[in-house]
Amino acid sequence: MTGRAPGAGLPSILTLNLSRPPVGRAKALLEYLWLRAEEVLVLTETGWGAGSDLVASVCRGAGYSVQSSLDDGSGRRRRLASGDRAPYGVLVVSRGPELTRADGLDVPLMPERVLVTEMPGPAGPVRLIAVYGAASDPVRYASSVQRQRKRDWLLAFVTWLNLLPEAPTLIVGDLNVVAPGHPDKLPYVLAEERTAYDVLTSGLGYRDLAAGDLEPTWVDHSGVGCRYDYVLASADLEVTGRRPEIDQAPRLRGLTDHAALSWRP
Repeated sequence: MTGRAPGAGLPSILTLNLSRPPVGRAKALLEYLWLRAEEVLVLTETGWGAGSDLVASVCRGAGYSVQSSLDDGSGRRRRLASGDRAPYGVLVVSRGPELTRADGLDVPLMPERVLVTEMPGPAGPVRLIAVYGAASDPVRYASSVQRQRKRDWLLAFVTWLNLLPEAPTLIVGDLNVVAPGHPDKLPYVLAEERTAYDVLTSGLGYRDLAAGDLEPTWVDHSGVGCRYDYVLASADLEVTGRRPEIDQAPRLRGLTDHAALSWRP
């Protein structure tokens, strides 16, 4: 692993929902990830389980920088205000640039789903917000508790973003917010999802670097899907390069129910 020179460009990034893998699937996911060239991996829907632990330990053993939203920054499990015994989180793996964990910036609701780090950029530090948003099923009717939980989390998340100190920022991961323009019929998309997307892109000025791409990154067992995964750039962050690319291989091979989304500046 090599560090980056000051002023180097932004790193390439891949985000993939691991769907809380057991050990067998975690091994197959590692094989897939090992062949990818991206420098920073944002791996969502991780948990306190042997599969997620295997992914983290193998990456650490290879000399990569690994940080988890499910620990407190020192390797100890994060204390959860909710008392949830099976929380979901995010794993960030850096195979190149040095990432520094930013403490004291917790989302007030379900903070274990968000990890904030800083990485070098061409004009100074860039904030990286890795996120796995609260979920509800857009195809089948979700419970009222699940839907309200998602509404509450979306409000807490966008409010938190609005109050953050200004800094060039990338938001990367699975927001569990349906991207506009999906061709499939999704009868149970929450109105608050559409509002959250509008607030992020119009209100707060984040650019959806994959805007207009109708290819899904999540597909359920019936073949209906949407794009849940994002790379969002703040207005004060100069980004160039290609649009994000979507690789369906992890989903089609049964490694997870998500495609990988990658971006190369």
